[in-house]
Amino acid sequence: MAKFEKIENLLGELYNHRNLFAALFDKRMFPIQEEMVLPLVEHDTEKLERLAAFDLLFRNQSQISLESRLQEFFEEFLEVDETVHVLYIQENLNQIKINQSYYLKENQAIKRDQYLIRIKKHLRRITQITLQNVKTLRNNTDETYKTETNFEIKKEKLTNLRSQRDELEGVIKAVDRLLLDDLFFKTAVDAELLIIVHRLRLALNESIHNLIEIQQQIIEYLNHIEKRVQIVEKVFRLKMLRDKHYLKERTNFYQVVNSIQDLPMRKTEGFRTRLSINDILNDEVKRNMVLKVRGKLRNQKLIALNTAGDIPEDAFLSQEQFEEVANLHALKRIFMGKNQDLFTFILHHQFRNEVSVENRIRLFCKLASLFETEFVFSDETGKFENLEYAMIYPGVTAEQHFTQVN
Repeated sequence: MAKFEKIENLLGELYNHRNLFAALFDKRMFPIQEEMVLPLVEHDTEKLERLAAFDLLFRNQSQISLESRLQEFFEEFLEVDETVHVLYIQENLNQIKINQSYYLKENQAIKRDQYLIRIKKHLRRITQITLQNVKTLRNNTDETYKTETNFEIKKEKLTNLRSQRDELEGVIKAVDRLLLDDLFFKTAVDAELLIIVHRLRLALNESIHNLIEIQQQIIEYLNHIEKRVQIVEKVFRLKMLRDKHYLKERTNFYQVVNSIQDLPMRKTEGFRTRLSINDILNDEVKRNMVLKVRGKLRNQKLIALNTAGDIPEDAFLSQEQFEEVANLHALKRIFMGKNQDLFTFILHHQFRNEVSVENRIRLFCKLASLFETEFVFSDETGKFENLEYAMIYPGVTAEQHFTQVN
């Protein structure tokens, strides 16, 4: 078996053939023929041989699959592993005890730090594996009960899951006892180690609570299965008796069925209570109640007919016109004190709200028409863009203007 000398080489192979590994991982639960993946390696079988030589792929005659370690690596990081790895926690726990013993006996500071690093690594590993195992156990429990159609297999799987739950709970309690009772963790002065231990304790506490819920769920599922199995067995026995024409002679099945009126397959009957006409005519109270109800129904119909239509959307829009906002008399008074023509005044006047050029031109025309007797219209004209307008001045200013001209 070939071996990668550098981590860069391994990462390079994984990246260069990422499409191949992704396809094999997606179909890891099914047999894959080698010819199906040849397009992913440009039909180059030597590439497959190279990957198999480096133990990244497993080839068996015409079938191909991911190497087990690589598949477990992908499943763990993608959190899709369907196996509860109780032994992984126990192995890490054993490694912690071994390195802890080395740490306490070692006198050199450098080696003590190395042992401490290993202890931290295994503690973090236990945290990850524990949480993932609990999640996997819960998913497997729900999936088994909801998808497995064979009652015998379903019951056996749930029983095995309960055993895995008990084993997982036992190893979690062993880790918890180590953290609580061991003097090494009680007297630890390393800040990072204290944080790791604290996170691990939180994970263990959360896992214990989840395992209790899983146990209750498994017991409930097993009870449901047991009840359904009993019902199915009775149905099969009844079917056997019916097929042999013994059902009526040897059982009281038909008598029991006929005496039960609340069977689920019985069609629900609806009833409508109708008032007696004679009672309504002879009973004044009932007649008044009927008339009162009828009057309310008639009023509701009239209200529905007289309901006004929906308010149009444009009714909510502001219909305020600029002409209503502008105070023409106030503008005239301001203009009378200016030494400029009317158009220039209107064009550059600072209004409270934004006024377009088009509205300013309208204002010019309105002021010129409304206060014609108070303004002086000269023979001169001015130009603004493509417009030509008359030069209009206030009365006093106009006289001064003509005096200066003469």
